[in-house]
Amino acid sequence: MSIYPTWKGLPVIPTKSALNELIKYYMDLEDVVKILELGHVSRKRKKGTIEKCLNRKDEVIKVVVVQSYNYSLKIDCWVIKHVGVYKR
Repeated sequence: MSIYPTWKGLPVIPTKSALNELIKYYMDLEDVVKILELGHVSRKRKKGTIEKCLNRKDEVIKVVVVQSYNYSLKIDCWVIKHVGVYKR
């Protein structure tokens, strides 16, 4: 059992900088999973990296995740690399 929410069967774990960005925008890990599920692909990234965007009013919320392996938990996971909110 994991304390992290899952997406595509793998837990979603933030980096320290992504956690700071989540705090800055008053978001949590469940919000990130929602953006990954409902968002659209904004541009092509390298293999294993996914960038999804969700339009909300006059803002665009962007999340970048990378498929990785967490050695302390000994599991495959998605690592949140970046979270951003941009005005249109």
